[in-house]
Amino acid sequence: MSKYYISQTFVEYIDDRLSFREVVLTRADARVDKDGARYENVKMFMHKLRSLGIENLHINEYEKKKYSRLIRAQNKRHKERKLTAADLAKMTEEADKELSAENV
Repeated sequence: MSKYYISQTFVEYIDDRLSFREVVLTRADARVDKDGARYENVKMFMHKLRSLGIENLHINEYEKKKYSRLIRAQNKRHKERKLTAADLAKMTEEADKELSAENV
């Protein structure tokens, strides 16, 4: 039995170049529901996402190498950056400016 997952593609024009990225939206395994990665269920869920207004969705058959590559790329983009004291100082300064502007 094959497993399937849903991905979304983004094509953007940045700095005079086309940029493409693919984002995995659903898991390709059945951790919660044993039939969660079956084609029929994934297809129904994709229709629900489309009805919410999400565009450029695709159903993909699970290939370990491709799926892992996409997940690693997503994790790099969403990597948490530590908040520094300088960042906090800048944020408080901006907040003080906005609050003083509102009071005037």
